[in-house]
Amino acid sequence: MTTPLAYFSDRLSKSRREGKTVVIVIVILAVCFFVMVVCGGVLVALLLPAVQQARHAARRMQSSNNMKMIGLALHNYHDTYGTFPPAYIPDENGKPMHSWRVLISPFLDDGFQFSQYDFDKPWDHADNMAVTQQMPSVYNSPILDSAETTQGMTPYVAVSGPETVLGQAEGSQFRSIVDGTSHTIIAMENFSRPVFWAEPTDISPDQIMANFTRIMDSATPGPQVLMADGSVMTVSSSTSPQAFEGGLYINDGEGFSP
Repeated sequence: MTTPLAYFSDRLSKSRREGKTVVIVIVILAVCFFVMVVCGGVLVALLLPAVQQARHAARRMQSSNNMKMIGLALHNYHDTYGTFPPAYIPDENGKPMHSWRVLISPFLDDGFQFSQYDFDKPWDHADNMAVTQQMPSVYNSPILDSAETTQGMTPYVAVSGPETVLGQAEGSQFRSIVDGTSHTIIAMENFSRPVFWAEPTDISPDQIMANFTRIMDSATPGPQVLMADGSVMTVSSSTSPQAFEGGLYINDGEGFSP
């Protein structure tokens, strides 16, 4: 027969064992939680750069696709009119009045109301600005700041000047590109100075060379360029100004190969 003293002594011993078990379980859970938090933080720290890199690569791919669509529209324009569009249409005083980006918009199949654009009025006339507030999606670079794209800004600019594919007030024909369509640049990304998409403003070879480093540094790993054959290339950070300059003209006997 168990005495009351023995009974309570046994219960006390059992309670102490259960208490120790609970403490041990709590400690184990706490250690596991700590390890999970630390490891989770390390894992996030390790994965975050990879995720950011993947997002940037996806944006660059989308920008490349945009440029390919622009190249296709330029080719369709050439097929229709027998020449590439001029970089701009001038007014009677020679001032740029309308952009090549507006001229090729019927070939983009992007819903832009081209028929409502009035070529008798400047690009920045209130009537035309009302039409161009809806920017064709191919001019919307995913790499630009969202506020800039909302404002209709685009980094896609033509290489504009004498002896370039789009020239200035007069475009070129395929047969004029004697350096080869795969070695001659039509347009490029210029994140250092985006423009309103309908604005007849682009970049000349002289401006490119004067700001070469800034333009190259404005994109990682480098800006993409649209070649006259419709292909898109990335300009490496190791590309020399002299090598790049060779691709800006249609007949300087050099050409560009990244």
